[in-house]
Amino acid sequence: MSLFRERSRSTQVPEMMDPQQQGTVADTREAPRKGRDASALPYRELLASRDAIDRERQKYFEFFDFAPDACFLTDSHGIIREANVAASQLLGVSAQFLAGKTLPAFFDEPARKAYRHQLDQLRGSERSDDWEIQLRPRSGPPTDVSVSIARMTARDKRVGCYRWVVRDISKRNELLESERKAREEAEVSNRIKSDFLALLSHEFRTPLQAIFGYTELLEREIHGPLTDPQRRYLQRIQQSQELLLGLITTILDFAKLESGQSIDLVLHPTVIHEVLAHMEGLVGAQLEEKELSYRYRCGDCSIVASADAGKVQQILLNLLANAIKFTDRGGTIALQCELEPEAVAIRVIDTGKGIPLDKLDAIFEPFVQLKPKGAVTNGTGLGLPISRRLATAMGGSLRATSEVGKGSTFTLRLQRSPRD
Repeated sequence: MSLFRERSRSTQVPEMMDPQQQGTVADTREAPRKGRDASALPYRELLASRDAIDRERQKYFEFFDFAPDACFLTDSHGIIREANVAASQLLGVSAQFLAGKTLPAFFDEPARKAYRHQLDQLRGSERSDDWEIQLRPRSGPPTDVSVSIARMTARDKRVGCYRWVVRDISKRNELLESERKAREEAEVSNRIKSDFLALLSHEFRTPLQAIFGYTELLEREIHGPLTDPQRRYLQRIQQSQELLLGLITTILDFAKLESGQSIDLVLHPTVIHEVLAHMEGLVGAQLEEKELSYRYRCGDCSIVASADAGKVQQILLNLLANAIKFTDRGGTIALQCELEPEAVAIRVIDTGKGIPLDKLDAIFEPFVQLKPKGAVTNGTGLGLPISRRLATAMGGSLRATSEVGKGSTFTLRLQRSPRD
């Protein structure tokens, strides 16, 4: 019975299909093609991805090869896996022959001993920088280099390899060494110059003291009265003595400053008017000789500054002497004082020849003297440098402004001080 039923089922006539649902011959041909296209799409994407990776890899190798510093890729034992062109030039070995060689073999002996220690330091950080060693190339002298090391970890967190960047610092070290030698030579030269100036000044001062003694005896007329011409001659001798003593004192002060000795200062509240009011008497003879007019103005006679009165007087004498020297006959010298918000400003103003703008800084350098046409430039060229250093030592400043043909203004600024 079952066999019959199975046979009857197999002999049944199949139902007729809708012609619209029946496939055509073309449909049966396109079905395999569509399958092939569907399977080809991932393959094309794979090729595109591979091309993109190849392009990125090429960019990496180009960057690697054209890097200005030597670059290495080594394993954990220091065996070179990759090296760029700069590495080949630094070690004197072709890049293709560097692969497989041990990088520490090119280190000097101290660096080879410290090599493992440098790698151990990377356990606590990603990279190590500025390890300065000497490389020994295949040919040529040792080269000073600065080494940076970075570790590359594998997926299982183990150290896979190390990246090295090695920079040639031999030229930099040569420059630093030459600068160090030049600085040492300059220091020795300055020390010798200062010692010589100090010795020379002391040697000058000894006979000068004897001259002072004899002129004082003549002035007292112990051995008889002097005639009027003799008194005039004696007065000129005394003036020359004072000038020479001032030059010697200036040289000694400069020698002390150059040798690094501290300046003896006694800073205390100083009424500035009491210092400035006496300045005309100290330069009066020079003013009369050149027929210069002198003007003094102080906006507030009670202005008090924190200063050393003796050093302030020394600075102003230098400034007034320079103003007189470079001001033509019949000109004007002015001394002014005023209170500023943060300082006490003292100005020496002249109607002299003026100073070129490009020389305003140079005049504060030792032994620099400007020589305007027709001006007499006696002196040492140390007055302004010492004056500026004295001003700085008192916590102040000394600056100059000028206009050629119209005159100059030197401004001394001192720290304000309340009254006692």
